[in-house]
Amino acid sequence: MKKTNILLVLACLGLMAFIADKATTPVPGILPNTKMAHIGIVVPNIEHALDAWLDVLGLENRPEITNAVGHEDNPTHFRGVLSDAKAKLAFITLENIQVELIEPYGDANSHWKEILAKNGAVVHHAAFHVQGLGETYVDLFKEKGYEEAQKGGWNGGEYSYMDTQNDLGLFIELLEQYPKE
Repeated sequence: MKKTNILLVLACLGLMAFIADKATTPVPGILPNTKMAHIGIVVPNIEHALDAWLDVLGLENRPEITNAVGHEDNPTHFRGVLSDAKAKLAFITLENIQVELIEPYGDANSHWKEILAKNGAVVHHAAFHVQGLGETYVDLFKEKGYEEAQKGGWNGGEYSYMDTQNDLGLFIELLEQYPKE
């Protein structure tokens, strides 16, 4: 009986070690998951783009348009330089993903303005939620040769656009939402 119990305990310990090893083994990619939060599209006129999306999708509830103006605790930086970048944002919630419309405005340089001037209205980024944005993920992307194009924050989180356009055809946005206090 004692041998059986010892074998059972050893088997359980072995199984627990196997599960713990699998749980801590990192995913082979840079991102912690493959669930996309939203796609971001830069547009020259957010009102027009929003009307068109609602018409095409047959949606009646018009999302609020908000102003992204940076945050004093986590200001916007464009290509490493402090920027007073501003944009109007609208999020259209679909069953499986959100569509973010972005209209840059004002005189300050921003990644949104740069892409809009270069390409016109275009898909700008795919966004993914992460925890430890600045401590881990930005560095992992940089190790792969992807530079940080723009970063900033708001009351409750921060973002970073990684320049993956040449390889992926768009930028990757890393989003971190801080725990609510």
